[in-house]
Amino acid sequence: MLKIKVCLIAAAIAGGVFGAIAHKPQALCEGQPQYYKFGNTYFPAGEYGVHYVCQAAAGTCTWYQPNPFNPNSWAPCRTGAFSWLINAPAKK
Repeated sequence: MLKIKVCLIAAAIAGGVFGAIAHKPQALCEGQPQYYKFGNTYFPAGEYGVHYVCQAAAGTCTWYQPNPFNPNSWAPCRTGAFSWLINAPAKK
């Protein structure tokens, strides 16, 4: 009976540890460098709200690299239509 109790307690502890690791929040893609796709090529998009915005539309606005060790892996981040913002310098 003691061996069964020890095995169940060990399984509960292992399950708690693995559950905590699996539940670790993932990094948001918005904090990663964003790229826009033109044809089959990805270009840096800049800063959201300063250089570009994503307007309400279907499709993918920006992409990011979820795996920095694989430069050919891209994942969608923001949805909508990519649109550049024209920022004129302030007049003095």
